[in-house]
Amino acid sequence: MKKELSNQKSIYIHMDNVINNVVTSGITFCDFMQGVPAPPENILLIKHHFKDTSYNAHTAFHYLESNDLKQLKQAPLIKFNNFCWVDFEDIELVNQLSPQEVAELLYLAHTGRHLRSPFYYKLQNNFVYLTKKDGRYNKVYYRNMNHFYVVLSQAITRKTEEIVHEKSFLMPNRRKGVALPPSDLLKKMMKYFKEGACISFAHAEKSRTQLRVPVGIEFDEDLSELEDSPEELVYNEVVAELVYDLRRSEWDYIEK
Repeated sequence: MKKELSNQKSIYIHMDNVINNVVTSGITFCDFMQGVPAPPENILLIKHHFKDTSYNAHTAFHYLESNDLKQLKQAPLIKFNNFCWVDFEDIELVNQLSPQEVAELLYLAHTGRHLRSPFYYKLQNNFVYLTKKDGRYNKVYYRNMNHFYVVLSQAITRKTEEIVHEKSFLMPNRRKGVALPPSDLLKKMMKYFKEGACISFAHAEKSRTQLRVPVGIEFDEDLSELEDSPEELVYNEVVAELVYDLRRSEWDYIEK
């Protein structure tokens, strides 16, 4: 078996607007927490491997509060394997969950699929975050799908910075920050996200003035293959490009 990718370059997206979930590869929990406009303050851990957590006797789930979540940003990625959670507003609301609702949450964590709506009135949750291998194959339900595009913008910026600054580690003072691509620009790719698309930083072309990142579609394999494979998926057609102007620090989107 080939060595697993330690720093995946490309971002894969498959969006389902009917049930408000997005399957991604190349977007991590840290991207999510740094990008989402209203990050969760408390999360109910429905599957995890963390040791320092609080315990809720009513549901037999562990949970983390805001101070705990701040520390998670510094944790290594392996800590987030088999990491499934829903956010909640108040622990007293968690204590009102019915046995049926607890069973539904267990089913979500076990199968990655919802039985009924994944957004619970009692929890007032905005997200359901499901992953076995964080950053490699994540499935996130968003109550507000606009939040996904802000998270995607954060991930694109991080990967752009890795390319732009890859040879400037000896001169950190000369590094110029990369601008966040606007959500409205990223939404132009929605029609491709619905079928499955790749923002291919692995095939990005950099000149003195621009970074051009192809957007590919039509894969020979399903995105679920990423969960067990160390390889990046191969796309068969380039339909657009994301273009970053290095001098003006501006993004553009060009259809093929």
